[in-house]
Amino acid sequence: MPITEHQAEADAIQAEIFRRMPPEHKLELAVAMQQQARDLMDAGLQLSHPRMSADERQREIARRILNART
Repeated sequence: MPITEHQAEADAIQAEIFRRMPPEHKLELAVAMQQQARDLMDAGLQLSHPRMSADERQREIARRILNART
């Protein structure tokens, strides 16, 4: 899907906001995003595997993160 002019402008504004942000705030955001991703994975596992224990879900989340490809 091609990027619209509006999307390109929004991306440029967001990039400028991140450039001006202090490093410690960027780190806080990264940690919060990682926790949100883990929470979403946990919720998905709870729905798809209701009998899986919390410990099993945490191990599965760790396995998925360790084996993730970029």
